[in-house]
Amino acid sequence: MPTIFNCSMCSAPLDMATANGATIRCPYCGNTSILPEELRSGVPQAATSESIGEGFVPMIDHALKLAQIAQLAKAGNKIAAIKLYRETFGGRLEDAKNAVEQMETGQPIVFNQTSFQGAHAQAQTFPQQFQPAQFVSPQAVKRAKRGAGVALLVIILIPLSLAIFGIVRAFRAVSNISVTTTSSTSGSSSSSTPGFATSALEFGSEGIGAGQFKDARSVAIDGQERIYVGDYSDGRVQVFDAQGKFITQWTVDPKKPLRNLAADRKGIVYAAQGGAILRYDGATGNLLGEVAKPASGQHEYYTDAFVALDGSLYAIGSNSNIIHIGADGEVKNIIKVAEKVGSDVDFDKLAVDGTGNIYAIERREESVYKFAPDGRYVNKFGGKGHEAGQLSNPQNIAVDGQGHVYVADPGRGIEVFDSNGRYINSFGNIVVFGIAVNDRNEILAAERNRNMVVKYALSK
Repeated sequence: MPTIFNCSMCSAPLDMATANGATIRCPYCGNTSILPEELRSGVPQAATSESIGEGFVPMIDHALKLAQIAQLAKAGNKIAAIKLYRETFGGRLEDAKNAVEQMETGQPIVFNQTSFQGAHAQAQTFPQQFQPAQFVSPQAVKRAKRGAGVALLVIILIPLSLAIFGIVRAFRAVSNISVTTTSSTSGSSSSSTPGFATSALEFGSEGIGAGQFKDARSVAIDGQERIYVGDYSDGRVQVFDAQGKFITQWTVDPKKPLRNLAADRKGIVYAAQGGAILRYDGATGNLLGEVAKPASGQHEYYTDAFVALDGSLYAIGSNSNIIHIGADGEVKNIIKVAEKVGSDVDFDKLAVDGTGNIYAIERREESVYKFAPDGRYVNKFGGKGHEAGQLSNPQNIAVDGQGHVYVADPGRGIEVFDSNGRYINSFGNIVVFGIAVNDRNEILAAERNRNMVVKYALSK
């Protein structure tokens, strides 16, 4: 059985088989953690100070290059800065341009950094407080490359690296607490309201006992306000009452990731798993059958499900088509997305409001697409970025009775938009994967880093 080490940012379990020497990257939030020495498989215990020091040389070179890029950006020489960025870290021209503009304005620096082995690209974020130029001097680099004084360099670099990770973690925590005021995606300004939503209930903890979670990423609510929480990796579904008291548990297929849960008002739970949507009795966990697929598409691959107020089901199928299935099990409509917005979209999650408007997450573009009840494309909002109203890693979506659209975006918390896609506010813990809304417009959020569910009540 592989050794498990938890991510230092979101606390997700990390498989040691994916470790790259002294570091390991989290597949959930993208953070790179430094492994304790006893868990490192890629760095021999008896390694010499010279060999360890040589391993830090690429990191030092990249830090110095980053300092040069920042200096060029702040001096107004953006073209040279973008060129040096791409020479150092690779990636697309658009990514380089965005990173240089962030440096120019003093924002947190986000860049794609080629790993030191040259095999994979890793996303790294440096807050404003971190000044790359102070990381290490050019003279120290030369000494490291010659092999002289390497032991002293290692003694300095290791605690510095740990301190940087601590700064990043603290910076993200502070960003989560503060309320951001900025312009909306439509271009008009909107002031965020302090205390938009407050925590009204918290339940759960790390573990495998009653009311404990290992990897909770799905939340659903039925008409009696029973709460269903699904663990992604083992298919365990726990049932709670409206106050978060544990009632029972049951299991879907433990060999396949549980992508999402949905529930109707009668207590029927739908599980999107393995390309199918399965129906369960929410109270007992008894399997009731599989949701039928369109007659013309028996090989349809479902990736998500959402139950509307009238009991009908909306699903994301192959080619990101949105399939509307009535409460009687008959297919009512198929929105052929490629004909509406192009064939390059890849929808991941969806939600439907009380009037039938459909909102679907496009994770590659990091945007939300809106469709009218008849399937007509309306608009899209969000977009990749780190400003308020932009998205960086959207995971789930929900809509309340007032038309608010909630997007769970690990690293940013829950972002709120109006029905037209205008940014309103953000709130909640920074690592949220699953969200659902009850009849009182309370938001249930599965917070992955704390392994608990939080109920948020709107303040206004």
